[in-house]
Parts: sequence; structure tokens; C-alpha cells
Amino acid sequence: MKKKLILIFTDIFMVAVSYFAAFILRLEFEGTLDYIHFTKTSLPIAIIVTIPVFIRMGMYKAVWRYASIDSFVMILKAVTTSTFISVVIIFFIQTQRMPRSVFIIYWMLLLIGMCGVRFSTRFYRYYFALTGKGGKGGRRVLIYGAGSAGQMVAKEMRYDNALGYQPICFVDDDPIKVGNRIHNLPIYSGSSSLSELIEQNDIEDVLIAIPSTSGEKVRSIVEGCRVSQIKFKTLPSLSDIVDGKVGVDQIRNIVIDDLLKRSPKDLDMKRIKSFVADKSIMITGAAGSIGSELSRQVARCRPSVELLVDNNEYGLYMINSELNGHNNDVEHHAILENVTKSVSIEDHLRRINSDIIFHSAAYKHVSLVETNPCEAIINNILGTVKVARLADKYNVKTFVMISSDKAVRPTNVMGATKRICELYIQNFNTISDTDFVAVRFGNVLDSSGSVVPKFRRQIKNGGPVTITHPDATRYFMLIPEAVQLVMQAASLGKGGEIFILDMGKPVRILDMARDMIMMMGHNHEGVKIEYTGLGAGEKLHEELMVDEAERDTKYESIAIAGVTKVDWEEFESDIDKLVNFANVGNVNAAIRMLKKLVPEYDPRNDVYKTVLDTNQETP
Repeated sequence: MKKKLILIFTDIFMVAVSYFAAFILRLEFEGTLDYIHFTKTSLPIAIIVTIPVFIRMGMYKAVWRYASIDSFVMILKAVTTSTFISVVIIFFIQTQRMPRSVFIIYWMLLLIGMCGVRFSTRFYRYYFALTGKGGKGGRRVLIYGAGSAGQMVAKEMRYDNALGYQPICFVDDDPIKVGNRIHNLPIYSGSSSLSELIEQNDIEDVLIAIPSTSGEKVRSIVEGCRVSQIKFKTLPSLSDIVDGKVGVDQIRNIVIDDLLKRSPKDLDMKRIKSFVADKSIMITGAAGSIGSELSRQVARCRPSVELLVDNNEYGLYMINSELNGHNNDVEHHAILENVTKSVSIEDHLRRINSDIIFHSAAYKHVSLVETNPCEAIINNILGTVKVARLADKYNVKTFVMISSDKAVRPTNVMGATKRICELYIQNFNTISDTDFVAVRFGNVLDSSGSVVPKFRRQIKNGGPVTITHPDATRYFMLIPEAVQLVMQAASLGKGGEIFILDMGKPVRILDMARDMIMMMGHNHEGVKIEYTGLGAGEKLHEELMVDEAERDTKYESIAIAGVTKVDWEEFESDIDKLVNFANVGNVNAAIRMLKKLVPEYDPRNDVYKTVLDTNQETP
């Protein structure tokens, strides 16, 4: 309030000075004396009009330390409006004739004076912050990306010493910008050697200020200056910036997600929203990594009802609380139940006509499933069968099963169970009015129990980082990307399809480990890497397609696998037998039945290989 009062009195002084100066410039000093009575009576009018107009137009609410072109436009409008109103009133009240050019000069002088007062704060900050007079310090930053995001951040860094950053230069791939300067900072070419630029300018941090860039581009930037052993930082993606504005407070360290992120080129959000909006949706496994993100994205598309199913009490409570806190116009039901029982699930389906079921409930960890095959068979296969039959019984329009790349030529129990589920819904579709589809993709990054949290924990503890094999590769996708494509694929389903998501290029696990070690501020000498050998059931390289026909959709990121037909009666009977073997804990018989149901199943587990090699007939 004190600052506003000072500014108001300053403006009153500027109006008086500009008014008298206009008369002197137009009539000289002696001529001005002839109009002394006129000025005495008209000046108060100018002051009384100007201050309320300035208040009305926000002249005392602006933060002038950040004065810009918009600020100048505000001053121009305020000065012009106040001058016009003052002139009209003065000529209406006063009878003495005088040169009208006096008021043109007054307008110009007042505009200059008001701009001078308002912009003086910024000039002062510029002098001290940008010329080094104020003792500028902080970490020396190279900003990769001279677009709007990079410019906004550089501007904020330069004008606020307390932030602890000192922008030194830009690097950009746009040849039109290269060689120019923004905020007096030079712009270098992205094709330049980053390592040399870093060394020449004593750079301490590299900020990647391209919110829309791909993971491949981030990786190339990191690779370009890996030897420099500096810190890499970035800004959030455009989808995460709610108001479209970026600032220094949003800068964060680069994580492995940034190197692997891919924005699907043909993501059709309009189609996804139309598929989900105003529908009743059930999501099984809603507390898991995929299920919880699926629950969030479904809620954003405004379904009428969302049924969340999981047997993880705490996880279900958390996702249900989160959704209720942000989506109050969507009706949520939390169903605490195992999909193999399905009593409460059926009760809800009986009472609420559901349109779509996303079935993501499953045991997914290869090593745990390999040592607990019977539990996985019951949960993965029986759970899918029960929910699928309920979808058919209660006329659910679409049933979407989340599958895995491990279902392709499976070498482990988890993959074999997923392949059986694919075959079941693909063939059940032919005798049901419900459209049954599956969506197959690889690993999702940073999911619970995945390799990324394990590496992070090992690096934090100083190592060693354990890797199965130096040549092992896996397909990776960020959870939000995977879920968006799952929903889009589901919207394409006519029944019987197995949709395959484009996972990009497989990632070498060794490269991922090295990237994470570097990004967490260590080097390979400080944190060792050890090889443990492939675990039971693990492949060296994963696959996404079996030897079957495939066809493309109109979306580059989604393909469709061919249909594999089975003798339905025999297949159903064999599944019942398999579940019975699992229920009584007969592992050997269960493994043999897995092989019968999935002939391409080739276990990389010596124990199960021995079981199959005995050629013992399955009961």
C-alpha cells in the first residue's frame, strides 16, 4: 500500500510537470504567464481525472519490475484516455481560448514521464543483474532450446539473483536462430560439439528447455556431453504445464523417463474421449501400475460410472481417494475383491449396466510367477475366464484384456498364462455378443517391481547395479503412453483382435543402467555393474509378434495380430483341467497342460524342461 501511495503522488507530480512543460514548450515562458489563470484552474481537473483513470486501468496493480511491451501498451492506453477526458472537460468548463497543440505536447510528455517512472525499476534491475554490478553469481547454465520456454526461463534467471542460476548461452537446432542473441545471450548451433561449448564456457548445468521433445532427442543431447560429467536438467512436458507457462521453479533433474519418452504421433484423443465419455467403466487391477493410470485417464474422459476392482486394500483406497478428490462429477465404486472370486463384481454388474471392462488384474513378475506357477495360473487364467464370462452374461459391450510381449513364444509361466488368456478371449468372442479384444505391449517404465526402481535403489546405496546379461534388451514404454494407446486400440475393437502397440526400438538394459548412474551424479568407477546371468524363464530379447498374420490399422502406433482358432470345447475343457491341477498344487501336471494349450511354450527353466522331457502323459 505504501508503494502505491508513493507511485500515486509521483504521478500527480508528473502530471503537473508535464502540464506546465507543455505550455512552456509551446508558448515559451513569457507566453505561459498569459495563461497562468487558465493553468491554475485546469491543472486540478487533469489531476482529478488522471488518477482515477490510472486506478481503473490497473496502473497501480502491475509489477513494474517485470515491465514489458504489454506494460507499455497499458501506459499508452491510460495516458491517452486520461488526456482525452481531461481535454473534453477543460474545454467544456473553460472559456479562455488557447492553442490545442498544448495538449498534444502534454500527452507526449506525460507518456514519456509515465514510461520513465514505470520502466526505471526494470532499467535498474538490468543494470545490476545483467552488467554484473550486483555481484551476479550462481551455477553457470547452458540452455538447450531457444524457443519460448528457454527464453522465459533465461529471462527469469537473469532478473533474479536469488534463484542461483546464471544463463551463459543457448544452443538450438534452428539455423535461423543460430548466430543471433536473445536476452544478450549468444545462440550456438545444435550441431556444435556440446562438450567443447561446456568446457569453453565453464558450464555447470545443461538445461534442456524443449518441453515437446522426444526421448530420443534428450538421449542424443545427454550422449553429446556425457564425458563432461555435468548435471542435466529439464522442464516438464507440455501436457504437464497447466497454464502453458514455464519457470525456474519447474526445473528438475533428468530421469530415465525423459530418455525413453515417446509421444505417439497418431494419438487420437477425440476418439478416446468419445469411446469413454458417459459410459459405465469397470477396471480390474485398478490399484496396479497400469490399472491406476488407466483409472486416472478414464476419469478425465468423464465416464458416468467408474468401478475400481482390486484385492490390494491400501492401493485401492489410494486410487479411489485420488479420483474422488479430482473427479467429483464421476460416480466411483471401489470393489475390494480378487477377480477369481468375482461375487462383488457380479453384484455390481447386475445393478449397474457396464459398457466397458478393462481387465488389467494379473500377476506379472516373471521370477515370482516362475516359482509360484499354480497361484499365477489361478489368478491370471481363472481370473480372466471369470470376468470374461460375467461380461458375456451381463451384456457388457466391450471387454479389453491387457496382455504382454511375454505371451509371444513364451519361455516362462507368466507369458504362457497371458497367451492362454489371449486365445481364450479371441475365441470366446465368436460365441458372445460382447466384443472381446486384447492389447499387447512390453514393459512399462517405473512400474512397481520393475528394473528402474531396483536400479535406483542400488545406485543410491552405492552399488553394485546387477544386470542379467550385457546384451539383454527389453521394450519399454512410459505408463501414460501405454495407457493412452490401450484406450485408443480398444476404441478400434470389433471383437477378436489382439492389438499390438508400437514399442519403438528395444532398449539395452546395460545402457539404461549406465544412464541412470550418470543422471544420479555418479560414474561407472564409483558404482560398479555386475552380471548375474539370465534368470529362470527370462529371454535375452523380447518379441511382440508370433508367427501369425498381422494387419495394420489406420494408426501407425497400433497393429493387429492374426486370429488363432482353437477347438473351443477341448480348449475350455483343458483350461478347467489346468485350473484344477493348480488348485491342488500339481505343478508338473500344470506345466504339461500349459505346453498342450500353448505348443510354442519353451521354458527356460531347467526344472520345467525336465518335466516336459519326461513325456509323462497329462492326467
